[in-house]
Amino acid sequence: MRTLDDAPFLDMLSPEILADPAPIVDELRRESWLARTALGAMVIDHQHVQCLLADRRLRGSFVEFAKILGLTDGPLKEFVFGTMLAMEGEDHDRIRRLVRKAFVPPAIDRHRPLMRALLDSLVAPLASRTSCEFMAEVAEHYPIQVMCHMLGVPAQDHEDFGAWSKAIAWVSSFELAAHRNEAELAMKHMDDYVGGLVAERRLNPRHDLVTELVQAEEAGDRLTNRELRSLIALLLFAGYDTTRNQLGLAMWMFAQHPAQWALLAERPQLAPGAVEEVMRFRGAVPATARLVTEDFDMDGYHFTAGTLVILSAWSANHDPAAYERPHAFDVTADREPHLTFSGGPHYCLGANLARAEMQEALPLLARALPGLKLDGEPTWRPPMGIFGPETLPLLFNSG
Repeated sequence: MRTLDDAPFLDMLSPEILADPAPIVDELRRESWLARTALGAMVIDHQHVQCLLADRRLRGSFVEFAKILGLTDGPLKEFVFGTMLAMEGEDHDRIRRLVRKAFVPPAIDRHRPLMRALLDSLVAPLASRTSCEFMAEVAEHYPIQVMCHMLGVPAQDHEDFGAWSKAIAWVSSFELAAHRNEAELAMKHMDDYVGGLVAERRLNPRHDLVTELVQAEEAGDRLTNRELRSLIALLLFAGYDTTRNQLGLAMWMFAQHPAQWALLAERPQLAPGAVEEVMRFRGAVPATARLVTEDFDMDGYHFTAGTLVILSAWSANHDPAAYERPHAFDVTADREPHLTFSGGPHYCLGANLARAEMQEALPLLARALPGLKLDGEPTWRPPMGIFGPETLPLLFNSG
């Protein structure tokens, strides 16, 4: 039986990998489904990533990763470690059971007209122009406005939530130390605001998501005030950051595939498949980290308790054993479901919301911004955690 030390080494931060990982990972995958990295094990084929995402012998590694980033004390640590990101087992399952009804497709679908209206208002100023900085002008506003409207946050406060969410997102970055005060202050502002929102909805229920979560109940169980505040804050900063980056990645890809962009404009019914292909090809969450909780063997390798295992959704999503022409971007392709939303007990709670936001956005943007192309090179986030463009300059024909 082989151990991790026997697995081939993969330097995730090498210039070759950062420039174009596909040929290196494809060659490595033919040799082994497991690779050794500077951080721990990395699973790189579809079959084993899918299997291990659901394996209860692995648990989330968010707490350990946050400690590596220096989050070992203080109010920011207490806040972050109290969210679902840090929960496991029955505590995690209980929260999901209580809130799942708010995130099923019918509950999300009733917000689609709102999504279209919000995006229309963001795109309208571009109608007489031929260029934009997409992240600053569209992507940073659309997801936070959707989430704030769903929660019942007044419109005048949306930009504050966007700024707080952007600052709190540093908790998943290797640059946290340089931005910790910023993230801590944003966390306090958001927590205070959300606490007031929860208290108000207990007294005066409305037709919004905060009220649904306040009233969520199963077998007499309800969320506590602290759980509600943590969950709503998590929805705000996680929902903002992932969708912002995924929308930016989509526009970057379509700018390099003009025929696909034109096809989506002509056939908006392709939107659901286009979203799945975007997330398969360049997901904003390219990998999920897990921690081994007990020794076990799997297909020739021995895993030791305490080992960090990185489940590479990106590599799995490009595995030729699961996908025909995996390195081709094709919004009409009928493919195996991608693994970008993770899987098992930690399958993304907001997956239906993210899908709906993207499905409404992409065909509308394709019609509004024909002739899409890059207007210079984007700038990028560091290649760890949630990934996407910091800036994305685009050219287009006036819609």
